[in-house]
Amino acid sequence: MMRPDRLLVPQQPHRSFDVRHERLPYFSNPWHFHPEIELNYVVHSTGMRYIGHSIERFSDGEIVLLGSNLPHYWKNDTVSSQLQSTPTAEAIVVRFSPQLAGETFWDLPETRPIHQLLGRAAVGLKLLDPLRTDIAQQLHRLAEEKGLAQLTALLHILDRIALSDAVSIISPGYVPQQVTRQSERLSRVIGHLIQQVGAPVCLPAIAELANMNPSAFCRYFKSQMGQTLTQFVTDLRIRHACDLLTRTDASITLISEQAGFENVSYFVQAFRKKQGVTPARFRQCSPGQMRAESGNFFQTN
Repeated sequence: MMRPDRLLVPQQPHRSFDVRHERLPYFSNPWHFHPEIELNYVVHSTGMRYIGHSIERFSDGEIVLLGSNLPHYWKNDTVSSQLQSTPTAEAIVVRFSPQLAGETFWDLPETRPIHQLLGRAAVGLKLLDPLRTDIAQQLHRLAEEKGLAQLTALLHILDRIALSDAVSIISPGYVPQQVTRQSERLSRVIGHLIQQVGAPVCLPAIAELANMNPSAFCRYFKSQMGQTLTQFVTDLRIRHACDLLTRTDASITLISEQAGFENVSYFVQAFRKKQGVTPARFRQCSPGQMRAESGNFFQTN
């Protein structure tokens, strides 16, 4: 079971924010959140990422900016990589307090666009080219800088992003204030469902995670998520099936089982309703074609 954790970002006496260039067998942080803003550059890795209400694939070169307390989780493709000692996941991660330089600093005319950017990041922002390529190069340099040069480099990066239109929203409609208030209920449930995406869902057990009775939990979940638990789980499983269809040669029947559907006929029906095409057609098409035909999973954000 994966419980959403509040990640404690290390406070280092020799600098005002946290920067790390990680080379790991796999991304190990679970479904978590933290009050710090996060700029995350996946140098090398592929898999599924979960940000707020968004579930999408990630791959080499992706850069996202996450606002304060926005929950997130990167799940690598290859489970077996967790048993390897050779690093297969590489990322440059920058985390800093929204009060990095004090409230008055963000009120300056020169820094006001950055302050506005940090507010927009509450729902997550994905960098698009040519901005993404430019910021990737700057993040490599940032990781090597020290002292004041590193701080000014970070401000320059944030200013560059703030003044660019080459960004897209990751999780529209997400309300980050829910995270701290509901961390013992909603986030615990979502984290469990993500981790156990293909497993049977037992309503009494899920409700118990939220310390509620089943009927009260169902009303609560819909009020918070805007959809029923069944709808949420079905969407989650279809996204997982899309991932398996894209990167494996497994049969439709096997993928249906791995995604948690007991009946392949229902899987095909639910998949077509959500994606606009059958699983077989989805597999045949390129991501570009899928955007044109279904417009659901392979979004351009």
